[in-house]
Amino acid sequence: MATTQDFLFWLQDTPVAHAISKTDHLVGAVLQVAHILGFVLLLSSVLLLTLRLNGRVFVGHPLPTVYRGVNHLLWWGLALAVLSGLLMFTASPVLYAGKPVFLLKVSLFAVALLVQVWLLRGPLREPDAVSHAWVRRTLGLSLLLWLVVAAVGRAIGFV
Repeated sequence: MATTQDFLFWLQDTPVAHAISKTDHLVGAVLQVAHILGFVLLLSSVLLLTLRLNGRVFVGHPLPTVYRGVNHLLWWGLALAVLSGLLMFTASPVLYAGKPVFLLKVSLFAVALLVQVWLLRGPLREPDAVSHAWVRRTLGLSLLLWLVVAAVGRAIGFV
């Protein structure tokens, strides 16, 4: 029976992993930039929704309209962050999986993603979401979770 460690060593030895880790250092740099850009798109979308929900920006626009405007950016940002993150992980899975801070980031990412998907598929589509304090608090929690995911992710390089 194969173990997680066996899988990580196999993954690290795949052609994709070699293409990332054994080529020019610019490949890793481009992946890092893409990862950060993905998080910036995601965070800015969640921030705009949070600010709109709290009556700070786009007050003249209904929440569902603002939601539709940032929804694509949020999902593209998430996709870019996940894809680039997976590719960076593939280059050195044994190293990353052995770092508790990486495992913390993945766990926080899962929680943030669940909260975000629930918000996007439910309350944020409703025109009266602005009137619900619990929706504002949950979106604020979502923003905080994403910021912590980004900060913990940044710590991976130093721990």
